[in-house]
Amino acid sequence: MSSESEKISFTRDEGCDFIRVLRSRVNQYFQEKGISFKANKFMCFKTIFLIGMMILTYSLIMLDFSGGWGVVGLYAFYGFVVSIAGINIFHDALHGSYLSNSVGNRALGLIGDLLGTSSFYWKKEHTVDHHTFTNVRHHDADLDAPFFLRLCPEAPYYSFHRFQNWYAPLLYSLNLLRWVLYSDFRRFFQMVRKIPSRAAKPSLLETFFLFGFKAIHFTLFLVLPICFLSVAWWQVLLGYVACLATMGITLTIIFQLAHIVENVAFPMPNAEGKIENTFAKHQLMTTANFARKSWLVSFLTGGLNFQIEHHIFPHICHTHLPKISPIVQQTALEFGLPYYENPSFFSALRSHFRTLKRFGQPPLETEDVVLS
Repeated sequence: MSSESEKISFTRDEGCDFIRVLRSRVNQYFQEKGISFKANKFMCFKTIFLIGMMILTYSLIMLDFSGGWGVVGLYAFYGFVVSIAGINIFHDALHGSYLSNSVGNRALGLIGDLLGTSSFYWKKEHTVDHHTFTNVRHHDADLDAPFFLRLCPEAPYYSFHRFQNWYAPLLYSLNLLRWVLYSDFRRFFQMVRKIPSRAAKPSLLETFFLFGFKAIHFTLFLVLPICFLSVAWWQVLLGYVACLATMGITLTIIFQLAHIVENVAFPMPNAEGKIENTFAKHQLMTTANFARKSWLVSFLTGGLNFQIEHHIFPHICHTHLPKISPIVQQTALEFGLPYYENPSFFSALRSHFRTLKRFGQPPLETEDVVLS
């Protein structure tokens, strides 16, 4: 059995009350404020505003007044708007942290399908695999990058990785193109063939969502513009690629700044398949916050600059995370546990690229078998 299919688990630390104390304090905060874990009025405002921006930008594209290169620019801007809407609305909904109603959350999650990305597969790979086995190679899907990128110390090393801190942004910009046009279909047909063997075959509903929403997506963003806009078809196609490229680099950078940075750990299970930490400690060791004091960064990233709080309490709507962050930090320090953070977006960005550069160096213990 390959390491990808092996089950791993976390150790139980009976002598540590960290998570019990933390949950008690966070619950007390919500009780004292008399508020719900779920979306508040500000979250509703963000949702209306961001969906409105999506509709407005798409309308500007279809009004056909901007000319060929103007259309390309609008598509690129649409990609940015969609990215921000996705990590604010789609992300919370698929974590079940937007509404108390699971059907409502699933409906909001379909925004992602409309934009060409399968929410079904994203929910499994992100909310299950990544959130459970953060920074564990073969189990965290976010480390499952093409061999051109080396995102953790255990990944195979190739000589061209020494340049990855320079070419990574280009690959990040291709991430959504790969996701929309290839990865979702690959996952679907792997499940049809039951790869791995324990995988459940996709249901009729999942099949309908995948192919039905892909068809709607391509119709909205390629077929209709090519048919009704006065610009050349290749400019529409270029605009579509610009949209996905903008989405790719925006989303990938935001998610990387929490886990592929300095100080965080990349633990591996022992011979018995156990991670040498409890789940809560594991999240603290593998995750870093950034720009906690920036209202703008919090607004644009959907609270993902509070990744520590999000990983420990994924069921809490992101608009509450800035308030519970001091509780999490104080409790971690009381128990002698790490609480990593970068003070600003740009300091986190620099830390990410320094980490890419570090992982691009030959592993000292295996320099004699480095591949070229």
